[in-house]
Amino acid sequence: MANLNNIFNPLFLKNKELKIALELLFFAIKDFDRNISFLLKKLGYNKTHFAVMFLASNNYYLTIKDLLIILDIKKQSLSKIINKLKSDDIIKLKKSKKDKRNKNIYLTKKGIKIEKKITNKQISNIANAYKNAGTDSINGFKKILLNLLSKTSKTILRKKI
Repeated sequence: MANLNNIFNPLFLKNKELKIALELLFFAIKDFDRNISFLLKKLGYNKTHFAVMFLASNNYYLTIKDLLIILDIKKQSLSKIINKLKSDDIIKLKKSKKDKRNKNIYLTKKGIKIEKKITNKQISNIANAYKNAGTDSINGFKKILLNLLSKTSKTILRKKI
């Protein structure tokens, strides 16, 4: 693995340094997902189930159409996820106050409890990484993540960032 102590000047980044960043992102995402996969499997869910719970928990007032765009999955696949979460009393769908033709997705009390349990595990991992990185690194990391987001993702997150 690369020497992580090297400090790179953003004006002179070479393909090699960028590939190292990509490699680090790949393994960070893999390990981050692995941290909750056992718990999800134990509960009978996968990453997409959790994504729906997580997004519903953040008060985005999402519709099925929104989820299809955010998760970039087929309607049939999302339908299976939504039906499982509804039948397990994790989410409920309510008519939108803005547009009665749409339904917004909300967590039930049971859903809130499960989502918090999983999210707290991830938050703990992030807090530990932040603690070991320092303030300048945290702010720089946030800037990098923001610059990696699509316009769609930035629009969804605009109230939170």
